[in-house]
Amino acid sequence: MMKALVQKDFYVIWKQMRMLVLVLALLSMVNSAFNTVFLVVWCSMLPYTAMAYDERSHWNQLAAMMPYSKRDIVLSKYVLGWLCMAASGVFCLAVQAAAGIVSGSAPSVPTLLASLCLGIITLDITLPAVLHFGVERGRMIFMVVIFGVAISIGILVDMVDELPSLPVPLVVLLPLGAAAGTALSIPLSMKLYKEN
Repeated sequence: MMKALVQKDFYVIWKQMRMLVLVLALLSMVNSAFNTVFLVVWCSMLPYTAMAYDERSHWNQLAAMMPYSKRDIVLSKYVLGWLCMAASGVFCLAVQAAAGIVSGSAPSVPTLLASLCLGIITLDITLPAVLHFGVERGRMIFMVVIFGVAISIGILVDMVDELPSLPVPLVVLLPLGAAAGTALSIPLSMKLYKEN
């Protein structure tokens, strides 16, 4: 059941946003920490685009008449975000590795790992609020979180060259934070969705 929900969201996003996705894919060809972080974190927000289209078309009313559990609906949004981030990460690595053959530069794996973790943390913080309040009402919380992530991106880009010298490596702390955030966020999203 959840697989069908994720496929539905992919079809909607691709149909509505394929030109923007292609522009962002072109950005990933530039091997810079900012572009990598921006692309991966932007992909973490695609579930909200799918939810906005669902709200506009009143899809939730239709879903209530189908054999989808609330658990499937909530988890499908997380899975959609994870898959979009993973796809953007693999694409960035492949394109930057290919470009590196010509330029002699290598893709930054620590930057990509940090980008994926920031994207997951963004999803973990904002998705419960959006599931509870809806895309329109949850927009303010979403914007505050994105502002915080933007500041984090700036700090991360400055620190990325110093990762090996950090006392407690950021490359370890970020995955732990992302895992802990997800473990808390999913049950909270399910609870808040039930109250919606």
